[in-house]
Amino acid sequence: MEKALLEKNAEVLKRAVGSWLDRRILLTMAAQFAAKGKSIDGSAFLKVADTVKKSASLFSPLRSIYYPIAGLILTNDHLPDEEITRLHRHYEDLRKAGFRSSMYTYLAAFLMDDHLNPDRIKAVYEEMKKYHRFLTSYDDYPAAVIIAKKEGQVAELVEISEKYYEELNRNGFHKGNDLQFLANMLVLNGAYSNELVGDVIHAKDEFRRNGIKVKEMHYSSLAVIALSGKINEAVKYALDLIDMKLFKWHKEMAIVVATVIVSQEFADAPTGLTAALQAMIQAQQASIAAVSVAATSAHGS
Repeated sequence: MEKALLEKNAEVLKRAVGSWLDRRILLTMAAQFAAKGKSIDGSAFLKVADTVKKSASLFSPLRSIYYPIAGLILTNDHLPDEEITRLHRHYEDLRKAGFRSSMYTYLAAFLMDDHLNPDRIKAVYEEMKKYHRFLTSYDDYPAAVIIAKKEGQVAELVEISEKYYEELNRNGFHKGNDLQFLANMLVLNGAYSNELVGDVIHAKDEFRRNGIKVKEMHYSSLAVIALSGKINEAVKYALDLIDMKLFKWHKEMAIVVATVIVSQEFADAPTGLTAALQAMIQAQQASIAAVSVAATSAHGS
């Protein structure tokens, strides 16, 4: 990925939406386009964003995340009108299955496939709550979709996630939502793997060895990097990015953007994990968007 394209896309987004958009969302969206070698069309982006916004009622939680949703639609080369219709249909399916209304419900709806049974997603979510009654909440809706996409018995899939959660915690990862999301992502690898645990730990250690601080917000990135098998490449990209002016005040985003880049390179190669990794990158973007909105709301109040 060319740095110039990343900088160009970031500038186009900044001019299009103004300086109020959270920088983390802006950098992630700019990187997703740049990783595919695409330039962002500011006018087209605003048109799709406006369509998403107008499709929701005045107090709909979708109005809190219409920019990130627009970015996800455009980077996936989907027809905007069809994708927005699909988004609302899946949202209503999730509501009927018992999910509450929230921005996370829309993010989960975006990740859904047409053939995915919403009752299976609900079953995954309820199984997650058995292990983490108070930790599991709205923000785990997207992760429930990711796990539900995997073939297998719901109880067995969630048990695999819990094994990752406990083992990584024993190896220095802090308990909480970020570790739970990391563990949920690793389920897409299939059966529980000690080797994959080692890869996640190795990725964390390599960033730190190269002077890059790893925070809990990076846990989901570590999952994607470990699954892609591109640990060294991700570290190299992060080192290059962190020195860019674009990251001067947001150095913590270097790992996230590096993850977007290496995951796209991995997705371009023929592999059965391609669709899964793309879903995880979307979920990671969704998580960043939701956390940013929550932080902005808290600050505003």
